[in-house]
Amino acid sequence: MFRKELPRIYELRDLLPDPVPLGAYFQNLEESLARIPQKLKQFRDIERDLEGLDPEAWEALKSDLKPLLAAKHPTRGWQSLFDKLNEAKAYNYLKNAGCSDVRFIPRSKISGQRTPDLSASKGGTKTLCEVKTINHSEVEATRRHNGGVGAVTDRLEQGFFDKLSADLKNAKSQMLAYDTDASTRRIVYVILNFDDHLHEYSDRYREQIDEQLSSCTPDGLEVVLESKPPFYGAMI
Repeated sequence: MFRKELPRIYELRDLLPDPVPLGAYFQNLEESLARIPQKLKQFRDIERDLEGLDPEAWEALKSDLKPLLAAKHPTRGWQSLFDKLNEAKAYNYLKNAGCSDVRFIPRSKISGQRTPDLSASKGGTKTLCEVKTINHSEVEATRRHNGGVGAVTDRLEQGFFDKLSADLKNAKSQMLAYDTDASTRRIVYVILNFDDHLHEYSDRYREQIDEQLSSCTPDGLEVVLESKPPFYGAMI
């Protein structure tokens, strides 16, 4: 029913046996897309991200996604799968910003050695990009897993900013470990998923982040932030 509309989503689904094994993603895909409008909306957005990848980039990302289709976390569910899917957002950002030769960097085969996610070129300048996703807190993850009642405020807690600062520092160290050339442009693409499931206060959160971003950004980094608009998580 949705295969023509979501071709790359279905390519991922086809990486799994039929029927889908218990414990793997894409259980009852057709039925759930037809029944849950919000899920169909989300998958349409993901498909839009994926269709921006050229064939080589899509094959590289798909290869990394395959093992994550059966890697459900006890409390955070399919977070690792969606974190990897987020790398398509950064690919499209670089492409739309006028970069050429945008590609995913293969993972290092050396134990403990980490690499940035993407490389590109613009105006003769090499560009590296590391993608970071800040997901909901451990308290919120536990609440969602257990089905408890939560409270939403319009202020971000210090723990969020500590996580953002740590991610930016780690991103810089990853890129410097890969390439120490001072002329290399270094971008950190950060996807923000707040505890506020509906993103009701997304605009207020962004104002708070903008106020503190300069003080927690290491020198030599460009930071790009992306978050869902207010009430993105609401039912259609």
